[in-house]
Amino acid sequence: MSTWSDGARRLGHSIETRFDSLRYDLKKKLKYDQPLQVVPYNGYGNQETLFLKGRVFENKGNLDRQTQESLWKNLTQAYQRFESDEVPDLELIARFQDLQVNIRTDEEGYFSVNLPTPENLNWEQLWHEVSIEVPAQNSLKTATETVSGKILIPPQDAEFGVISDIDDTVMVTNATSLLDMARLSFMHSPASRLPFAGVADFYQALTHNTETGRRPIFYVSSSPWNLYDFLQEFMALNRLPEGPLLLRDFGLNAEQFFQSSHRQHKLTQINNVMSTYPELSFILIGDSGQHDPEIYTEVVAARPHQVKAIYIRDVTNNPLRTEAIANLTEQVSKHGIDLLLTTDTGKAQEHALANGYISPVSLQPANGQAL
Repeated sequence: MSTWSDGARRLGHSIETRFDSLRYDLKKKLKYDQPLQVVPYNGYGNQETLFLKGRVFENKGNLDRQTQESLWKNLTQAYQRFESDEVPDLELIARFQDLQVNIRTDEEGYFSVNLPTPENLNWEQLWHEVSIEVPAQNSLKTATETVSGKILIPPQDAEFGVISDIDDTVMVTNATSLLDMARLSFMHSPASRLPFAGVADFYQALTHNTETGRRPIFYVSSSPWNLYDFLQEFMALNRLPEGPLLLRDFGLNAEQFFQSSHRQHKLTQINNVMSTYPELSFILIGDSGQHDPEIYTEVVAARPHQVKAIYIRDVTNNPLRTEAIANLTEQVSKHGIDLLLTTDTGKAQEHALANGYISPVSLQPANGQAL
């Protein structure tokens, strides 16, 4: 079975690559006759390096916020997000202050920017802008507007950071049911998607402690990059603190159908963040629906000095799953770290308050309701 599936993956990748190559060669000869869409994803950096990722598409229409909920509009926008025509082998110029780097998009239209951190950086500023320009080139008939991407650099006095899952941790997704998850993803707009009660105020308290200043937050999810604008809008509408979204590419690959498994993707992204800030510890937040407890336990085993606490939202209501997580709780406790399994945000807030991760002053819900 393994040999057959490996052969099928390689064949699928070969067919997709060949088809895309022929399609893009034809488009380059005919030239793109409309402005392209350059989409930078929020990046992050430290005292040495700034990193930002993004993607370039052909113009795929208007995905502005809706003033009224419409099933047809939701389905149309979902289609536009996933039926994206990426632009490979495109030259770009990234600029930050006096620094400049020339880059190219890969076969899936992605680009990556790595820049050395300037010595004169304003460390009081949390976010820093990098401009992405599309210079004139033979494959283009029309100029594309220069856009700005944002890079997060944590304050040097940050006490800790937060790494959070999104689906069924922040946003009600029902990820354990493929049918429910698909219905919510394709038939609802960001405005009609629901956050869990108290999450926004809790996350604001974790990242905006009035006594000690700001702390960085990173969102690690197996959602595809196609949903980046959807998630950004959802977070803005629901007052969730802004942070880099570290999502996943869905596409055929010579090694596997998806670029990486849920578990490996999350482990890789969490390790990348922690390696970028080796002196910073983190609170890890996830849910019981998939593998967050196992992933975070593995992180603790490798980096116990970088984990302050783990909060897991119980969305399964399954005694066997509860027992399995209890065993993981015992494992991480050997490192002096608490893993809290809870059905509501309030219990996590109480733990954070008792351990000094948040202060009473920072807990002032905007709606005046208790968390």
